[in-house]
Amino acid sequence: MENWRDGKQMTFWKRLSSRFLFLGKAMIPSPLLLTLLLLGIGITTLGAFWGWGWVCFSIYNGILFSLLIIDIYLVKQLPKLIATRQIDSLFEIAEDNTVRLIIRANAPLSTKMWVQDDYPHGFHTSERTFYQVWKNETSKVITYYVKPHRRGRHQFEKIHLRLQSQFRLLHIQQSFTQRMEVKVYPRLEAVRRVRKGFYRRQSLQDGRALYRSFGAGKEFSHIREYIPDDDPRQINWMATARRGKLVSNVYHPEAGQQVAILLDCGRLMGVHNEGRTQLDYALEAVLGYAAIALQRGEQVSFIAFSDQILRFVPLGKGIEHLNRIVEASFDLEPSYKETDYLQVWNLLQSMHRHRSLVTLFTDMGNITFAESLQNLMSYTKKKFAFLTVSMQNPRLIDQLKQPLVTEEDIYRKIAIEELQQERKRVLRYWSNQKVGTLDVMPDQLASAVIDTYLKIRSRVET
Repeated sequence: MENWRDGKQMTFWKRLSSRFLFLGKAMIPSPLLLTLLLLGIGITTLGAFWGWGWVCFSIYNGILFSLLIIDIYLVKQLPKLIATRQIDSLFEIAEDNTVRLIIRANAPLSTKMWVQDDYPHGFHTSERTFYQVWKNETSKVITYYVKPHRRGRHQFEKIHLRLQSQFRLLHIQQSFTQRMEVKVYPRLEAVRRVRKGFYRRQSLQDGRALYRSFGAGKEFSHIREYIPDDDPRQINWMATARRGKLVSNVYHPEAGQQVAILLDCGRLMGVHNEGRTQLDYALEAVLGYAAIALQRGEQVSFIAFSDQILRFVPLGKGIEHLNRIVEASFDLEPSYKETDYLQVWNLLQSMHRHRSLVTLFTDMGNITFAESLQNLMSYTKKKFAFLTVSMQNPRLIDQLKQPLVTEEDIYRKIAIEELQQERKRVLRYWSNQKVGTLDVMPDQLASAVIDTYLKIRSRVET
């Protein structure tokens, strides 16, 4: 019986509270109403001192209650509001990205409004609450900017509105569910520079050849009768013997060289530099590198791995293939495990032909100490052209520039200098083993690897 009564009371209060929601509008007292209530206490107290306490209480609160009832009635007459959100189709990490909130009323509205948007946790914005004044208007557009803190998939949630009532005694709160997923990509500045032809113009200014093949870059097409201007090395002596006259081989440029991009996503790639991981910088460079290779007509494959293969995009060509690589890689995160490099060797052998250019983006510590990486480098350089790309640590470089004040500073500098010398020794060793090495600051990585690629491709083997 008591449970039935409790349930009946809960239903009553639920129905009563729903009456004050007014079709999804929840009301809370405004600062003005709270101030007036406190003032009423003071007036009642003062009236009681003179023996007029009940009179002052009844008159003051009667007037205030009447105004509140009228204000509640006017709230019910407010136009119906709809809030929607528009976002950029592409968000980039550590960049300002545009968000638009569009609020519409089905009739002219005059009031004050505060707006908040539930953007993804961790995003940075210069303003959390937006103040708007409606003057007999039917729509408002609020534009603000968010700066994502990491790549991947993120969720926008509700849009919250708070309106001021006619007599300013109440605030009406209303929320609109506008759940939207946004993909945050790496910075694509390097890709945009490639698409705009920046590196092509730069190569022409430097006097480097463009669109030459790696190696001889020619495939056999057919034979024809020898003419005096032909290169003697192109004479086909077996066909000459059969035909009884000189004939030459005719070659055409090889239809698309092959580039393999390997991205290490192991533990050391999670080290942070200025708020971004090494993997963030490497991925930015990977996409710029893929863009320039595909622009030149190359066939490009992409493998991301740590202790296992994480993403694999087989060989392909053209801008659509670049989109496939972007979509496959934008949400990659560093693993907490050590990288196993030899697992990619079978993929490379089965997918790429001789003279393909294999480029590995990794941490310098792995090049120095990881035995499986050293084995991979030894195997790969025998069949492919191999380039390793790593990043220097800006904090270590800054430490070398600091003044020496204490003994600890001296020991720290000595340790850093020894580490830098070991780094140079390892890079020099692999360079002598016919392995290309690139080791630069993180913010220079994208442009440096593209420039190195163009230099490699500009060499023509005779």
